[in-house]
Amino acid sequence: MNFITLLLITFLIGTLNPIQAENWSNWLGPNYNGSVEGIHINLPTEGNEFKVKWKIPIGSGWSSPVMDKNFIYFHDRVGEDEIVHCLNIKTGDEIWQNSYFSGYRDDFGMGSGPRSTPAFKNGIIVTHGPQGLLHGLDLKTGKQKWVRDLKKEFESPKGFFGRCASPLIIGDRVILDVGGEKVGLVAFSLTQGRTQWFSKPYGNDYSSPVPFFSEDRNFCLSFMRKGFLAVDLKTGNEEYFAQFRSPIDASVNAATPLVIQNQVLLSSCYGVGAGLWQYQENNGKNEFPFKEVWRKNEVIDCHYSTPVSFGDYIYGFHGRQERKPILRCIRLGDGEIMWAAPSMGAGNLIRVSGKLIVLLETGELVILKALPESCEIVYRQQILGAGTRAHFSFANGLLVARDKRRLICLQICK
Repeated sequence: MNFITLLLITFLIGTLNPIQAENWSNWLGPNYNGSVEGIHINLPTEGNEFKVKWKIPIGSGWSSPVMDKNFIYFHDRVGEDEIVHCLNIKTGDEIWQNSYFSGYRDDFGMGSGPRSTPAFKNGIIVTHGPQGLLHGLDLKTGKQKWVRDLKKEFESPKGFFGRCASPLIIGDRVILDVGGEKVGLVAFSLTQGRTQWFSKPYGNDYSSPVPFFSEDRNFCLSFMRKGFLAVDLKTGNEEYFAQFRSPIDASVNAATPLVIQNQVLLSSCYGVGAGLWQYQENNGKNEFPFKEVWRKNEVIDCHYSTPVSFGDYIYGFHGRQERKPILRCIRLGDGEIMWAAPSMGAGNLIRVSGKLIVLLETGELVILKALPESCEIVYRQQILGAGTRAHFSFANGLLVARDKRRLICLQICK
């Protein structure tokens, strides 16, 4: 094995060796799992709070912000237009914006703004609107480089609440759950937006695809409408599928597959429950690459929030959003419940080293120690208003989050 090959393998096994958050450039951050390492959070002393660097008014939507060292990017809707913004990370001042007519109307009164989180790489930012428009924009100027109409070209269905999957950028590919009766996952060229491959249909849903890297094979994983799908990352060829869906038609799979080294956890409400699969490295040609370890109901049934892992344990919200979900810790190996917190309502969370940062729908920021023995809350601060349902981002010591009306930037650590 030469030196270049060794460097490439080291890069590809990113999920086995988590990196720190210098950029939060895509859904669930640099490790695609909502967790970052090697960062110490300095909690405010008694009577003090985390410093608010700035906050600005924004339009509607549930799309979460993404950022690098200098800029923040986010996608919202104002009036009839969807807008992609670039902001100065120090001041919140706008650098550029790109707007276009949306045309989306929600059937259930859930708002008509974008749901999908943008992703950027190699000078291009990709956004996915609820009406099915996939845009590639120049990261420096915001100018359109390409656009694809997924509804027109692939008959991507509206679903219950509009198109929601966030784009995954790996190398020179943008991978998205387009769904419907014609295709499943679709890979597009990052630079030109051209179709590179597509997988067979399993219905689209609200989960987003993630990569799975190993020394011998690389996959794209997705929680489709009908279950767990693994395709070859380069070709889109189906390598594994397991039925894992609700018997209830009025249901969604929204939590993203969580990769924990060589294992994958899926979780959903509506009677689905949680399941764990193990990757079988260097398996024979007649063996499936993934093997089911366990399936359980009423353990950690995640409605829309993706859980996080730390060591041998999983932390996440169990239960339907409208039925007072509970933050739980379970043991990864067998799904055993370790503890359940008093109900705080629904929310999203990430893990920063040994701490959990939780942002509740009430707009309250809650920090806990990631311990399997007990639920130990160490800090709370009201930072936003009610209806804070979008996920948030964290990089370079800054936490950026939004509610229905504003975007806020907090200094969490130096």
